[in-house]
Order: sequence, then C-alpha cells, then structure tokens
Amino acid sequence: MSDVLVDMTALNTGSRERGIGRYVRSLCSALANRAAWLPKYPGLPGAQLSVSGLVRHLGKTEGAEDATMGFGGDPSVKTSVWHYRRYKLERRLFLGGLLNRLECRLAHLPDPPGTPRGPCPPRIVTCHDLIPLVLADDYLSPVPGARLLQRESDKARYKGAARVIAISEATRRDLIEQLGVPPERIDVVHHGVDHQRFGPEAADGEREQLERALGISGPFLFYLGAGDTRKNLPLLIRAFARSGVAKDVSLVFAGPLTQRDRVRFNREAEQGGVGGRFQILGYTEEKHVAPLYRNCLAHVFPSSYEGFGLTVLEAMACGAPTLTTALSSLGEVAGDAALTLAALDVEHFADQLRRLVSSAELRGELRTRGLLHASKFTWERCAALTLGCYQRTLDELA
Repeated sequence: MSDVLVDMTALNTGSRERGIGRYVRSLCSALANRAAWLPKYPGLPGAQLSVSGLVRHLGKTEGAEDATMGFGGDPSVKTSVWHYRRYKLERRLFLGGLLNRLECRLAHLPDPPGTPRGPCPPRIVTCHDLIPLVLADDYLSPVPGARLLQRESDKARYKGAARVIAISEATRRDLIEQLGVPPERIDVVHHGVDHQRFGPEAADGEREQLERALGISGPFLFYLGAGDTRKNLPLLIRAFARSGVAKDVSLVFAGPLTQRDRVRFNREAEQGGVGGRFQILGYTEEKHVAPLYRNCLAHVFPSSYEGFGLTVLEAMACGAPTLTTALSSLGEVAGDAALTLAALDVEHFADQLRRLVSSAELRGELRTRGLLHASKFTWERCAALTLGCYQRTLDELA
C-alpha cells in the first residue's frame, strides 16, 4: 500500500499533450527521480513517503499502480471530445471505488474534472484555474443556472478536498474569493520548466529546418496557444498593424486554432493591411516549439487570464524576449523578466511592440533576465513542495 497515489489517468485523455498532461508527466517523473535531488532539500517533509501512480480509473486493483511513475498513457485509448466526456463521467463514478480498494492513505488528483463523486480516500486536488466560473460569459452556456451549477461543481471538487494545490497565487485568490475555500487549506506550488527541452542553445541548421518545415522566413513575432477570447488575438493583430513594425517583422501564430479562428484572424489582418505579413501555422508538432521560441525575434502572449502561463516561462527559457500582460497570474509568473502591458489598449500595445522590435538593447536585456528568471522554475522544486503538501495533509489527518 502506498502512502500517496497520484492519479495519472489524465494521460489517457486528450489532456495528454496539453497543460494538465504535461503537469502530470513532469511532476510524476520528478517524484520518481527524487533520490537524485533530495540532497538539495535537507529535512524535506514528505521525503520518506511512498508515492505511486494510478494508471486506470476502474477495474481490478492488480496492475492499477505504477511504482515507477513512468506511465505515459495508453495509446489505444481514444481521446476524441465525446470519448473524453464519457471518460470524465466514468472517473467520477468509479475512480473513488478503485482508490478505496487500493487502500492508499492519500490520493492526489491533478485533473479536477475527474474528481470522484461519493466515498473516496482523503484527497488533494490541484486547481489549475477557475476559467469557466471567472469568465462564465465566454465559457458557459447562456442557459439559466449554468453559473450556479459550475460554482456548485467547483465547490464539490475543492471544498471537499483535504487540501488544494493552487498553481499560482492568482489561482489561490480565485479559490478564496469565488468558492470560499479556507486560505489555510491551499498550498501554492508553481509549475516547473523542462530545461532539457526548453533551452537557449540552438541545434545546427535549426533555423533552416524551420524554414523548410513551416515556411517561415525573416524575423518574426511569435504567439503559441489557442484562440480563446481571453487570449486577445484580434487585439494583437490590430496592435501589430497599428505599430508599423510589419515592414520589419512578420507575425506568426501557432496552436490549436479552429477554422473559424483562422478566418476571423486572417480577416483582421487583411483589414489592418498586414495580411501579407501574417501567418497561421495551426497545430505545430512538439519538436518545433522550442526552435520557434529560440528563433523568433520576440514572443508575444497578451492573455488576460491564465491559471499559470507556462508558455511564458518556456519561451524565456529558450531565450525569447517576451511581451505579455500583468493580468491574473501572468505578472506573478513573468516577474520583471518580461515587458508587460499595463492595459489592453491598442495604442499602448502598439507602442510596446514598437519598443520591442526597434531596440536590440531591450531585447538583449529581456533575454538575459528571462533566462535567469526561468531557471528558478524547475519540476524538482515543484515535486519538493508537493511532497511537503502530502506530508502536511497526512499530519492533519492523523
């Protein structure tokens, strides 16, 4: 019997390659390899706890635990939207029963939508954000009662937990203000950066490979992410057009953008007179992400709400000068290592883009500060703080 079971079944869903999947994989890898870094944290609470990964959400107990925590997801499991909805429902119905049969002292649930309903061992739940609740007008159905239903669902997830891990101070504030979770039951544990993957050293011929594979030429500003309203991408395109920098650089978007997004953004660029300097790559293979950060003139991420904003740190770790906002968690995560927008105003945004493109000195300063700042965020540190959370919870339950 393990002291703590970490639910790794998010790796059997479409979250496998997104933020939650990366969090689960990276945290579990760091926990599994703790013998290599524990000497850096003498007297760390929780260092002696036995921790295993849970690799399925229902069925027999035999083979349900992975003591190596190397589980990467079952590739035979489908990850379509409809499948994911059914899978979430199954986890809510059956995961608690499996955890009870495994008799762990504590369960860590890193994927909140899969939180079990009904009897379950004491649990820690990681809160990544409260986007559907905080931005209900953009993310919830307009039917009456949708916001109340979301609030009650979130309360059941987080107020029913023994402790909650918030991935930023901003998320901690949302838990307190939106749901009334007691502050003393929330631990803030920042994500880490995979510094082996995201680093400033470019491979030989990297830029030429990007040009051949993605058709990118010349200096470019780079955005990576989805096309949600909170990302403010139409504003970015308008500011790019207003700034006058299109004569010197192009603007490149990458990420899971829908066809509707593509039409809307291309129309915005055409109306701004920069259609020929705007490129949408769409979903981009993971092998191209770090090279895109390393080879862009600057990374631009004008989101108004993020639970953490890991892309900002990953870009900095690759040496990309970064322009973002100071809103929600982004000011906290970026610190003084990024150029930040004080307001989502097109003229102010355009001014900052002009500064960024015209000043090699500013970009060099941001690169230096960004590399130093990003180096402080590691998965080892995340795992160490998480172990402390496990021990604190078990002590409180004793």
